[in-house]
Amino acid sequence: MANRKNPLGRIRLVYRRASPLLKCVVLATIVLCTAALLILHSSIRQLRQDTDGLRAEAAALEQENRKLKKSIAELGTVQSIKRIAEEELGLVDPDAIFFEPVE
Repeated sequence: MANRKNPLGRIRLVYRRASPLLKCVVLATIVLCTAALLILHSSIRQLRQDTDGLRAEAAALEQENRKLKKSIAELGTVQSIKRIAEEELGLVDPDAIFFEPVE
């Protein structure tokens, strides 16, 4: 194995300087990619804020839905009918005694 020759021994690497045009193209590409990343980062931040706001709104709507479902479940009871009659219609229970203040 010691007698084996390195196949890369015959390859000669020659380094040449890149042309100024190539350097400008690479630099412009780097600048544009950096600008695109910054814009995307800004968009992502804005979308996260929007998402957080929508989650808070959804939680508030869920709570309102629970209250409305509870209210719907209570609608058929005698107590709710009395409450609606008294609060919204101004009616009084016929067995109740009503005192009207005199000024």
